[in-house]
Amino acid sequence: MKMTLLTTLTTSTLYSIPEDSCRLISSKMKFPLYISLRYAKSKKTHNVINIISLIATVGIGITTAALIIVLSVFNGFESIVSSLYSSFDPDIKITVLKGKTFTSSEIDIKAIRAHPFVSSVSEVVEDNALIKNGQEQLIATVKGVSNDFFSNNFLYNNIVTGNYTDVCDNCCIVGYGVAYYAGIMMNDLPQAVSIMIPKRTASNLMNPINAFNAGTLPVTAVFSIQQDIDDKYVIVPIHFIRKLLNYDNELTSLEIRLVDGSNLKKSQAAIKEIAGANFSVKNHFEQQDTLYKVMRSEKFAVYLILSFILLISAFNIIGSLSMLIIDKEKDISILWSMGASKKAIKKIFLNESLLMTMTGAACGLILGYIVCIIQKTFHVIKFGDGSSFVIDYYPVELLTGDFVIVFLTVLIVGILTAMVPIMRLKVNNRY
Repeated sequence: MKMTLLTTLTTSTLYSIPEDSCRLISSKMKFPLYISLRYAKSKKTHNVINIISLIATVGIGITTAALIIVLSVFNGFESIVSSLYSSFDPDIKITVLKGKTFTSSEIDIKAIRAHPFVSSVSEVVEDNALIKNGQEQLIATVKGVSNDFFSNNFLYNNIVTGNYTDVCDNCCIVGYGVAYYAGIMMNDLPQAVSIMIPKRTASNLMNPINAFNAGTLPVTAVFSIQQDIDDKYVIVPIHFIRKLLNYDNELTSLEIRLVDGSNLKKSQAAIKEIAGANFSVKNHFEQQDTLYKVMRSEKFAVYLILSFILLISAFNIIGSLSMLIIDKEKDISILWSMGASKKAIKKIFLNESLLMTMTGAACGLILGYIVCIIQKTFHVIKFGDGSSFVIDYYPVELLTGDFVIVFLTVLIVGILTAMVPIMRLKVNNRY
């Protein structure tokens, strides 16, 4: 009987493995991997098994590459949007939790300015106002700022026309959309506009003379950052809007810029401690919380869709593994007769599935990385004609975390799909 088994093994894919060696290898847990590698390298009895295995591996590789590429593009868009808003939004913004305004005496501004992470602190008063230029008028948000606003602000990189100067006693700068809708001639600056804010004590709003406080400032520059900002903001000196609002030293917010390289979370925590429980302290991500949540939700939704496609691609593994089990039924019986455990035999085919999955995943990760590097370097894929975005090509940003998540996703999908045929594997010694 022993000679018959060895002769049969010699003619099979397993080749000749002495019974004692088989038990020894199995005990060291190298036996399943050894047989899996032999099966992977050997030619199957039916060529269709090789074809299905190749299709499964290629499908997993392409889907893995697609996951990396799409996630990197979403990272690129998030980075671009973050950089756009960071040129206008401060690193940290302090507002009062109850009410609209607070006074400088309610918060220790000197302690905040003295913090080693803080580069500048801007006092801000912000309110809606009517902008009037001749017959043109619109409602905009007037943002009164102290000169500290410009000491560490990247707004000057976004000036499209006019002279960039600190907001002084008699000038203001407006967003591109505000300039367009207010009829401001951008090639003929400075140009004076009227700014009107309702009186808090006005009883008759039908008479503009009595209902509004008004002032006039020349527009010296126009900036363009992002449409939501461009269509909304007019930046003026803080004392100008305080006068229109009948404020003394009230503020609506404090805007803080940090030293380059500062730890945002640690700085935010330290400033929260200084500000106290009556104030809200938000970083620049929290200030645009809805926008970033939408972007992350879209990224997660695309990840789920591509993961589902990956799962469909992995179904080929079920077919390939099922056919391989049928093809190697005689080998299974021989191994069982020689003393291999059911667990070891099942692990052979699990390893076979993981070899296909990991080969596809490795090729997909490399392919996705190469495609992203090419796009990042040469900007091969561009937007269609008529795009008004700040760049004309798809941005990409590679993150190590994405590679780890994609690899683990492929690994889990490979294991789950492999368990379907393996759990139905029956071991016997019919041969």
